Amino acid sequence: MRPWLSHHLLEDSASRFPDKPCLEEPGRTLSYAAAVTASRRTAAALIQAGLEPGAPAGIYMDKTIDQVLAMFGVWMAGGVVVLLNPILAEDQVLHIVKDCGIRTLAATADKLTPDGRGRDRIAPARWAEAGITGAVTFGGGTKNPGSPDSDSGSAFKRICRPETAPAAAAEPRRIADDISHIIYTSGSTGLPKGIVVTHRNSIDGAKIVSAYTGLSGDDRILGLLPLNFDYGFNQLMDAVLLGGTFVLHQFFMPNDLLRTLESKRITVFAGMPPVWLKIFNPRLCDTSKPHDFSGLRVITNSGGKVPVAVVGKLRGLFPSTRIFLMYGLTEAFRSTFLDPEEIGRRPESIGKAIPGVEIFVVDGEGRECGPDEEGELVHRGALITRGYWNNPEKTAEVFRPNPLLDPSNRHLETVVFSGDIVKRDAEGFLYYVGRRDAMIKTKGYRVSPTEVEERVTAIPGVAECVAAAYEEEDEIRLRVFMTLSSPAVTAETVIGDCKRNFPFYLVPDDVVVLSAFPLTANGKIDRTRTVREHSDAKRKS
Repeated sequence: MRPWLSHHLLEDSASRFPDKPCLEEPGRTLSYAAAVTASRRTAAALIQAGLEPGAPAGIYMDKTIDQVLAMFGVWMAGGVVVLLNPILAEDQVLHIVKDCGIRTLAATADKLTPDGRGRDRIAPARWAEAGITGAVTFGGGTKNPGSPDSDSGSAFKRICRPETAPAAAAEPRRIADDISHIIYTSGSTGLPKGIVVTHRNSIDGAKIVSAYTGLSGDDRILGLLPLNFDYGFNQLMDAVLLGGTFVLHQFFMPNDLLRTLESKRITVFAGMPPVWLKIFNPRLCDTSKPHDFSGLRVITNSGGKVPVAVVGKLRGLFPSTRIFLMYGLTEAFRSTFLDPEEIGRRPESIGKAIPGVEIFVVDGEGRECGPDEEGELVHRGALITRGYWNNPEKTAEVFRPNPLLDPSNRHLETVVFSGDIVKRDAEGFLYYVGRRDAMIKTKGYRVSPTEVEERVTAIPGVAECVAAAYEEEDEIRLRVFMTLSSPAVTAETVIGDCKRNFPFYLVPDDVVVLSAFPLTANGKIDRTRTVREHSDAKRKS
């Protein structure tokens, strides 16, 4: 009956390929057998630190082998993985801890320094205030977090390191429909919201995606994307399902990425539009140099629509590679893909439904749309998650009864309303039109304008603010319009403040200073008119 839990994928592949490389990062490689052993030690440490079956555990690490081991350790201990992205602001991270009721933390020692230097270092006292009582630490630091009387450990009741943990107890009883992990994404309120994913979701996602993309145990899959992103997480699960090798890579410069594809003999590469745009930016990357990408079998794209011109450049740079253009949403992970054989004929399409899924397009009344009629994409079938943690109202907005069933039986099936407007042609191929709401996809993240506005108006001297998207050089960027309350504040000082204190994806690319905002008839800021009338303005350099 196995696998039915996420960590069973790793254990089963280890039983078949114990000596095969499982995880690679610069300077470190772990075989499948070693990965299982290290994960079990981590599970024992988490239990010693206080993690109970079914309870959430926060993982506050960069994308490393240790982060992967912490994830599998949480599952082996019977817990729920909650990845705390270090790129988030401190208040966002601690909001997640409080929202989930996390009591146990896994972190690298350098992120628990008591002086709190750097945006990704949170002092133990702040963690404890948010509810953390026990911690498992990885790596060294200026002080030993495992010592009960150290400054780093004094805020926690229990501290443990994986290498010193006792043997783990028997595996807690869990089932496939139990929660595997909670993915936190930005919401319209400005605070992250949690999407609840089951073990069945994770395993079915790996099976379905690896099947239609034609992956195998011989593949070396590049771990370019963050693991707290469902798309990046799936790359890891694909690898351990099949017994392939997952190669972790930190993306800084596109030239380095291209060298990694060659030198590490990568066969499967998942990217997003911001990655492709950097690769084809001549100021950042020289694609004219000779490269040998003959071993790269599969490229996938999700996380946003790829401009048709960029699709052509991808085909030119990777001529022997099968390119899959895909569409998905975290609430149901993967919905559609375009067969590589169709990419030359319809590069602007997001394809058709993946196996196990039906996609239909409905109008505002819940009626199915005809060919070329725009409507909301609705996902039916496999991979639908459980909803939003601690948010039944938002869950009811997105996870709804199937509108195409008879009214008396609609309660029998839940479907996901994506919020994305699409249309379907006469042959059944889908085309993305745009978002129903105001969320902005920029720099690989979904950004809430409200969150940006709240943060910018918190800067002394800024009175009012409106955030909006604009397109420049085939890339979606972020612009803020603002009025000022102090002559000492300028567009330049605001940008500087944002760069110092905001996560990079919330930093505006352009700031426009206005003397006053246009108002609607009821006295509110007229957002549409602001963007329309002032979007050609440029801040002074």
